[in-house]
Amino acid sequence: MKRITVGELCLSLALVIFGGACSDSDETSPTATAVGPSSTSGATSVTVGALLPLTGDLASYGETSQAALQEAVTALAGNGTSVTLSVKDTATDPAKALEGLTSLNEQGVKLVIGPYASSEVRAVKDFADKNGIILISPLSTATSLAVPDDNVLRFTPDDEQEGIAVANLAYADGIQTIVPITRDDEGNKGLQSAMKPAFEALGGTVAPLIIYKTDEGDFPDKVRELSAAVDGASAESGPVGVYLTAFGEVTKLFAAAAGAPELESAMWYGSDSVALSKGLLEDPTAASFAANAGYPNPILGLRDADSALWKPVTDRLSQRLGRTPDAFALAAYDAMVVGIGALKGPGEKLEAPALRKAIVNAARDHVGLTGPAQLNDAGDRSLGNYDFWSVCQRDSGTEWVKVATYTAGVNGGTGEAKRETGC
Repeated sequence: MKRITVGELCLSLALVIFGGACSDSDETSPTATAVGPSSTSGATSVTVGALLPLTGDLASYGETSQAALQEAVTALAGNGTSVTLSVKDTATDPAKALEGLTSLNEQGVKLVIGPYASSEVRAVKDFADKNGIILISPLSTATSLAVPDDNVLRFTPDDEQEGIAVANLAYADGIQTIVPITRDDEGNKGLQSAMKPAFEALGGTVAPLIIYKTDEGDFPDKVRELSAAVDGASAESGPVGVYLTAFGEVTKLFAAAAGAPELESAMWYGSDSVALSKGLLEDPTAASFAANAGYPNPILGLRDADSALWKPVTDRLSQRLGRTPDAFALAAYDAMVVGIGALKGPGEKLEAPALRKAIVNAARDHVGLTGPAQLNDAGDRSLGNYDFWSVCQRDSGTEWVKVATYTAGVNGGTGEAKRETGC
């Protein structure tokens, strides 16, 4: 069993970095008109926007990412770069994400961390492309958004790599049939589409996909459908697993599934948009179901070799948040550092194509909290290593524990899923 621990931060940045300012409030966030660095008396000042899901189904990640971005601003300030962070709450809502980006554009902001959900990225992509705004999403994974030379960059691997990781872990666990169920959105369905061929290539079977609405509020009907599918698969083959790709509604689904024998006896697998989430632990019924179901959720993996970078930041964030921060928050931190590095020129306003190229070039050689930040031709993170986290029962309650890892193969080759000691 391995938990994130602490150490001293050791950032060796080839950047020019100066004192900073930051705001927690969507309404009162201070902004500057500069789209690139502006120099006054030797100091550099930059405004960066952030489209964060501070409320809604991904609020757990919005909270941790806001804290991480503030941590990055402070770290940059310690070496001299003045960064003003203008935060907009997307509420995990594509329409509100577009409203937020429109507001940031009116403020002259041209570099934005976020948005997070792939549906949000889809909603703002055209506006960003037309208005010369570069977006760096720490969470969006939909393969359909992997478009070369657009204004969307993503500091997390796409669906294809995560789906392969889940397939390999399930197969290594001895699962022969997977019954998939998903929230009806682009990113989660993309994960299912990636997992299916990967699991079948290993020799497993994948049952027909069960889909529920994004605003599903009552799950008994879907639970009955899922129970029947699991029961049928169990009668035809060996061990059955359930692959659930979801957001915060997982708590309602698990509450409905509690007490269903077929579902309580199956091994469940999850997705990155639930890993380390606060909401699941706060619901006793859902947390108990998750703990009994195994339910490993993948998220961007942290390398032991980089612990001198991520340990101290994780420690400070843990103290501030009262829980382990997720890797998306650390990816947001890295996105801020790399983005500022790309904007360290002599005060010229970079147009979007030049800024995108500068960020890609800066990421190529950057090793941050989440490891090598190199991006592929579509502007998505190249390295697809994952840590799997499960909800585990303790005397004091439930907590997230790292239970498995997936290490990607070299040059796209077969990777390795490995269980740790578990709960």
